[in-house]
Amino acid sequence: AQHSSDECKRRFYKIWYRCKKKAHTRTGQKWADEDGKKSSEADFDKMSKYCTVIRVLCHTQPKLFKLKEKKANIMEIQIYGGEIADKVAFAQSLLETPIHVKDLFSQDEMGDVIGVTRGHGDNGVTFRWGTKNLPRKTHKGLRKVACIGA
Repeated sequence: AQHSSDECKRRFYKIWYRCKKKAHTRTGQKWADEDGKKSSEADFDKMSKYCTVIRVLCHTQPKLFKLKEKKANIMEIQIYGGEIADKVAFAQSLLETPIHVKDLFSQDEMGDVIGVTRGHGDNGVTFRWGTKNLPRKTHKGLRKVACIGA
C-alpha cells in the first residue's frame, strides 16, 4: 500500500524506540512515481490472470481503543465469490480504507476462526503447575518440586 501507519510498522519491530522505522518505506516510494504505479498495475493484472486465491492483509487500529497496546494486529483475509478479476478489483478498491466490523458481519452471524496457540516451550513445574518456590538456600535450584505432601 501507499501508506503504512506507525501502528502497523510497530508490529515488525521488537523495540520501537530504538529502531530506524524503515519497514515498507520503499513500497510507499513505489506508489509515488509513475513507473511504480505502472508496475503495481502490472502486478494487479498478473494477479487477475494467474492467481487462484486472493487475500488481503489488514491491521487493527489500536489508537481508536483505550488500551495499552500500540502494536496493530495483522491478519490475512481471503476474498470469496465471483471471478478472480472481480476479486482483485474489489481488493484494489479496499486498499487503505478503514473497514468496520458491521460491514463484514451481520448481527448474530456465526464465523469460523483458525488460530495458533502460543507455545510456552519446556517450562518447569513452577510455571506449569504453580508449585511454590523453594527457600533461598536450596541445593540445585529453587524452582523445583521437593516434598509435595506426606
